[in-house]
Amino acid sequence: MGWFRRAETYSVTASAKIKAGFGAGFAVLLGICIAAVLQTLQWDETSRAVAHTNEVIERIEELSFQSKDADDAARRYLVTLDRLDLARSREALSQTKERHSELEAMIADSSSELEAGAGIAALIDAQVSTMLPALATAGSGDSGAVKNALLALDARGLGPRLRAALLDVETEERKQLRVRTQTQRDTAGLSRILFTFASVLSLSLIVVAGWKTSSDQNKRGEMQRALAAKEEQYRRVVELAGDMIFRTDVEGRFSFCNPSMLSLLRFSKAEVMGRSYLKFIRQDKRRRVERFYIRQHARKQKSSYFEFPIVDGHGRERWVGQNVQLIVEDDTITGFQGIARDITERKRTEAELEKSRNFVQRIAATTPGILYVHDIVERRNIFSNREVISVLGYKPEEIQPAVEAGQLIFHPDDQAAMNAHHESMRHAQDGEVRKIEYRVRHKNGHWVWLMGRQTPFERGADGLVKQIVGIAQDVTDRRAAQDKLTWQANYDALTGLSNRHHFWTGLQALMRRAAIEQSGISLCLFDVDHFKEINDRYGHAAGDEVLEAIGNIVRAELRPIDVAARLGGDEFCFALPRTDGDECARAAERVRERLATLAFGMESGSTFSVTATFGVAESAPEMESKELMEAADRALYRAKSAGRNRVVIDV
Repeated sequence: MGWFRRAETYSVTASAKIKAGFGAGFAVLLGICIAAVLQTLQWDETSRAVAHTNEVIERIEELSFQSKDADDAARRYLVTLDRLDLARSREALSQTKERHSELEAMIADSSSELEAGAGIAALIDAQVSTMLPALATAGSGDSGAVKNALLALDARGLGPRLRAALLDVETEERKQLRVRTQTQRDTAGLSRILFTFASVLSLSLIVVAGWKTSSDQNKRGEMQRALAAKEEQYRRVVELAGDMIFRTDVEGRFSFCNPSMLSLLRFSKAEVMGRSYLKFIRQDKRRRVERFYIRQHARKQKSSYFEFPIVDGHGRERWVGQNVQLIVEDDTITGFQGIARDITERKRTEAELEKSRNFVQRIAATTPGILYVHDIVERRNIFSNREVISVLGYKPEEIQPAVEAGQLIFHPDDQAAMNAHHESMRHAQDGEVRKIEYRVRHKNGHWVWLMGRQTPFERGADGLVKQIVGIAQDVTDRRAAQDKLTWQANYDALTGLSNRHHFWTGLQALMRRAAIEQSGISLCLFDVDHFKEINDRYGHAAGDEVLEAIGNIVRAELRPIDVAARLGGDEFCFALPRTDGDECARAAERVRERLATLAFGMESGSTFSVTATFGVAESAPEMESKELMEAADRALYRAKSAGRNRVVIDV
């Protein structure tokens, strides 16, 4: 009976739709008729606008003609001295003023035309005010006044300007005339289309109404038979469906359930029908499920989905996921209809996955160092453990946003090495572990040295490594200690310059590069004049102060690519690549002059100054480092022999 009621309802609905369609058609027809009337009114308005535009153009042409006629008559008078020409000029000027007044009255309603008319009025007033007095004077026999007036008008270009202004206004009016004429044509065409369409629509509505009336009864019978067949088909589908299908009343008591549901519940139909669905839900979940569906009922939510555990007739727990729709009749909720599916295996799998995930998270949380997964193709972090907070100051979820914002970056000196390392990791073998040390900026800004051990984690479609997994440990303290030992092994603690061994290694490297580049290199040796006497007279502390000052001066005067050293005692040297002997001598002279200007104090309050002697040598092709050093030493010896406190170049 439910299906037959639906059939009747469907027929009534179809009839209502037909009536609604006819109503819409008549509404469209009425709208078309109104639109056609409006188009007719618009035709009248456009016609008046076209006539007005033609009158404006006619006045502009007359105004232009009268203005030009006044000018031409005055010029003829200068040639013929005929008083008739004076009269014609005065009459033309008078006609110009009248035509302009008529034009102003016609364009009074248009702001844009008024603006153009104001400019024309100024030009006409200028022409009239200039010409009329001259014409009056000429009437008494003085033609010179007319000539002067015309010359004044020509000097101001008033005639051409006036005609150009009139032409501009006329051009604009003709444009409006074309637009309004086209609007008339469009209006007429649209009116014809609207009236034609209205006629066709009216005829169509009459034909459709007759056809619908004759076929309605036949379709209603066919529809009822089709609905009866569908009801039987639906019943079979529900009974044979693999999913659980059920209905309850508004209190949640079962009124229908298919065989699949009875099979899952392990209860008979008699044991299920009329019982509340809450009786089959696990005890601890009943209140939560009840609140969920009460909320759906209160909010009149048409459809919802929920997952919960049930206990079947054998006492075993099963998980179901069900979609539930409200059953509404006459705007009243009469119950629920649901389709449910057994999701027990999926829930078990999810539980195992969650267990595995927790296991991995515990491992990651207890791993010393930063455990991470990095995508070397997309250059982004996939995962980081919590240790990243203590090492770099970032939370794991802040790493990738910081990378994208440019905050978490590799040190510029390590960027090339990191790129090369990641490229090599693309070709690494499974299980292969590679190490690299690099610097990363801490969240507060300082640099942290990390030692990373990385191995392939996932490969892309091309077979190359796409993601790597690694452990990074903070080795900042070890690197600092290592750098300190390296510095102590290569540099003089007092002056901050290289020691003899480190300088000799650097000099040999500069010589090799100079040979490859076929460029020059110069070397300067120098020592403090009478340094032993300074130690003996002022003490070793004063001597150390002098040596430290020399180190500061040398570092300040040299370039970053230059190499300087304290060879021992008061002996110093520096090497300048890509530099000849003269330029090296100038650098030595700057060091000498700055040293000579310093005053060193003593505990007694007195001061003393020191000088130094310099020897400079320039490398030659095929020259060895030892030979260059000997050449600079010879120059230093010559400088000392010449009286010290000077710079001498070896020749």
